[in-house]
Amino acid sequence: MSKAATEDYRALDVRALHRTGTLVPGWRGGWQWKRQDAVAASIGLEVESRDRVRLRYQVTLNGQAEQMDYPVSVEWMPCHLGGERPWFLCPCCGRRVARLYAHRLFACRHCLRLNYASQQANKRDRALDRSWDLRRALGCDKGPLFLPAELIRKPKGMHWRTFGRKIKQLKRVDARVLEDAAAQLESIERSMNIAWKALSRC
Repeated sequence: MSKAATEDYRALDVRALHRTGTLVPGWRGGWQWKRQDAVAASIGLEVESRDRVRLRYQVTLNGQAEQMDYPVSVEWMPCHLGGERPWFLCPCCGRRVARLYAHRLFACRHCLRLNYASQQANKRDRALDRSWDLRRALGCDKGPLFLPAELIRKPKGMHWRTFGRKIKQLKRVDARVLEDAAAQLESIERSMNIAWKALSRC
């Protein structure tokens, strides 16, 4: 079962807050996410103390708007070369993390059941890469979504026995590719439902 990806969510990165001088007690203002130089979303931030940041924003889920206002703890850890590095403590599970991801509450990727896109791609692409390898060996330049294995013609000079074996193998691989594609289409909705239930208990 595949998961939604972190790249699908807006992330609040404590390292970015630190770099921009935001993590100073008494600081108050907005934090924005931009898309093509236009503001796509924003939240209100108030640094109540060195160890706590308050988040204020409006979230709309299932057509219902809700005003959110809650604190997030910040923990400072010493660095090997001196100085300190800040970490968020996830409001839901208490994990020490660099990023929190936007949902009803900002939470860590574990609570939201998120993967990194590269992790998902590595798993999904194995079957697809294998399908393409087999298809190229058969002289086919079309993928499994465009040309079923049974419609591929035997290359000139290839023995029928070899061709039959490769087609049989390709059918098994293509079945996996189609299963992965269907799972990917369903994964985001499934993960959102699970995350909503988990966050509603926070």
